[in-house]
Amino acid sequence: MIVKTFPVTRPFDVTRLGNQPKEVTFEPDANERARLIETYGLLDLQDMSCVFRLRPWRKDGIAVDGHLRARATQPCVVTLAPVEQVIDETFSRRFDPSATEEEETAEIEVEAFSDDPPDPLTGRDLDLGPVLCEQFALALDLYPRAQAAEVPEAYRPPEEEDDGKGGVASRPSPFAVLAGLKKNSE
Repeated sequence: MIVKTFPVTRPFDVTRLGNQPKEVTFEPDANERARLIETYGLLDLQDMSCVFRLRPWRKDGIAVDGHLRARATQPCVVTLAPVEQVIDETFSRRFDPSATEEEETAEIEVEAFSDDPPDPLTGRDLDLGPVLCEQFALALDLYPRAQAAEVPEAYRPPEEEDDGKGGVASRPSPFAVLAGLKKNSE
């Protein structure tokens, strides 16, 4: 079993859902935003809100459609300068009490255009905090880069050189260099 901890929680009692869709707005308070900033290595997090639309799905399941909006500031991967990202994402998730934790670690077949399998729903509460956190993490830019950021010369790959015949001379493979060293040592 995988233990997952999330910086925010917002339990919703699914027995209150009934047969009608319900809309839940989640705006993290200052403490929750501070925990999100720390967890995701952000410099700042502003204007975060998520509107969840919960509705019954199949017999006992819950379908969650959401709209996440936020302004996150991350450090540039090259210069560490602040890079602001505006997030405006929609998502859909399904939760089913008949889906079990074992299915999460079991091998599953994935088809390109089919829906994801439902997540397990245990007990009376569906915690919307982890749903928000997972969608937020997926929306964040993995490699934020400031507009004028350039990789320092020491870390750039070597330039290819002109071979004098109108073509580009490529670097020899490392194996060819090793083979040449072996011949020279014999």
